Amino acid sequence: MPVIMFANVLIGSFSGLLVPEFSRLLAGGNYNRLKTVCDTIFKVTFIFSICVTGVFIIFANDISLMVYQSIEAGKWIKILSPLIFFMYIDNIIDNMLKGINEQVSVMVCNIIDLVVTISIIFFIVPIMGMYGYILSIFVSELLNFTISSIQLKKKINYSINLKKFIVRPVFACLVSYLLIKILNIQVSSFSLNTIIQIALFVLFYLCFMFIFDKERIYKKLKEFY
Repeated sequence: MPVIMFANVLIGSFSGLLVPEFSRLLAGGNYNRLKTVCDTIFKVTFIFSICVTGVFIIFANDISLMVYQSIEAGKWIKILSPLIFFMYIDNIIDNMLKGINEQVSVMVCNIIDLVVTISIIFFIVPIMGMYGYILSIFVSELLNFTISSIQLKKKINYSINLKKFIVRPVFACLVSYLLIKILNIQVSSFSLNTIIQIALFVLFYLCFMFIFDKERIYKKLKEFY
């Protein structure tokens, strides 16, 4: 979990700023701006989360060897990787809810999540062992994400563009993976080789996302200048 949550530092660095920003917009009655900011934050978080998920799925074994000097953890990293998407976005949603004065809703959601998780750990983990613990993490994160998303949807009518937010980033991950496999760059140091492979993957991913969104970026640049 510490490895998987490592990139969440970048999300946490700005998610806390959403609380005062959303509070300001809500106090000013600027609901259109509130929705626009919400949609933009979702887009950025989706793109970032899918990229990180791709990194951990593709390089799970390499990261395990580099960090733990064992391939055993790679299996668990790969299993837990899909949760990255939900963990990171749920972090953003919680701060959005706090910003629009829904702290009680966040607390209720966390209490429900805690009760369900403890129940699974108490009844299922003794039977299934490690897999029961993994199940508790999945149920906990998915439940928290679902409840929080519904709560936010009731307050802000945000929209999720599946093509831009999910399909394109997933496609970019797949093509980036194929490119690094084709290039097959190898250096003598295993750790350095892993870092280079990950860096190339992220670079290709960002290039594809830029290509997909170049018209909007050019438009923003023209408005700026």
